[in-house]
Amino acid sequence: MFGVIELELFRELVDACPDIIELFDLDGTILCVNKASIEYHAKSERALLGTSIWNLYPPSQAAHRKTIMNKAVSSEESIEFTEYLDDHWVNVVITPISGLSGQIESVVTYTRDITRQIHAEEQLKLVSLQLFTNQEDERRRIAQDLHDDIGQSMTALILNLKTIQGQLLDDQEDVDKIVAQIKESIRVVEDMMRHIRQVLYELRPPNLDNTSLGKTLEAFSSSFALSTGLRVVFSGQDQLPVIPNAQATVLYRLLQEGMNNAVKHAKASSVWINLEYMDGEVSISLEDDGQGFDPDQRSSYGIGLQGLRERFTALGGNFDIESSLGKGTRLYGSLPVLISPAV
Repeated sequence: MFGVIELELFRELVDACPDIIELFDLDGTILCVNKASIEYHAKSERALLGTSIWNLYPPSQAAHRKTIMNKAVSSEESIEFTEYLDDHWVNVVITPISGLSGQIESVVTYTRDITRQIHAEEQLKLVSLQLFTNQEDERRRIAQDLHDDIGQSMTALILNLKTIQGQLLDDQEDVDKIVAQIKESIRVVEDMMRHIRQVLYELRPPNLDNTSLGKTLEAFSSSFALSTGLRVVFSGQDQLPVIPNAQATVLYRLLQEGMNNAVKHAKASSVWINLEYMDGEVSISLEDDGQGFDPDQRSSYGIGLQGLRERFTALGGNFDIESSLGKGTRLYGSLPVLISPAV
């Protein structure tokens, strides 16, 4: 039992708290409020005490809080949640209070305004998304420069070498050595062009802007399988909505990162990929049969997967990694797509 002095001290501490504290019985009758509650509701303490706590909030939020209160009372544990109240975001903790009999007799709510925190988090997401967008724009610019400058120059070089080769052969001279050198030069340049095309594809898939996401991912999977020998099984829905560029790019990066990791790190022989759209959400999963790793050890996977998580989060989506040593790895990412499906 609190003595008079202890009770007064407790009341002073509660009143000094800048957050809203309200004590009420199981019927919702207010027993005690602090100064922050009085100021928030713009009512006197006398006007609040003895009235129903549920009359202080809009009906929908009162019903929500009453449901959570019942859960807290039945479980005899505190429940914490976040809600939007009167143009503010608040963090609420509902805690059941036991009486002398040991039975739950009352409930206390602790409400803190977290609007500034929420706005800061949203602003951080926008900044992160802008950084990702800038990065993709830079990748696109570099890819275009490589294609326009180096690609065209090497094409011209190959044509010149082939012309020289033809002229030497026409002269019927003993030019076997020179022809061999030219052939080798052509082979080297053709290898360079294949390598640059691969780099271009890594930087920016050429069809992502004008081809459906499913076809682009399937084409990349087939190309990757041919170049690496990895067995790739790709499945996707026949009908997908047109995925906005930002979301499509992030999904493509998951596939790209997962395939590269499967070959370079997981030493996998097979990969299974699934792309689908359901209830306003597009998702992709990639599973390999490689050596796996411990996802709790962040040092065991590189910055690529961490960057993917940040990208999915910035777009309001989810990203998950499932793996264990010797049992392969599964990557899963989903993003909201608030558009109507298109053929």
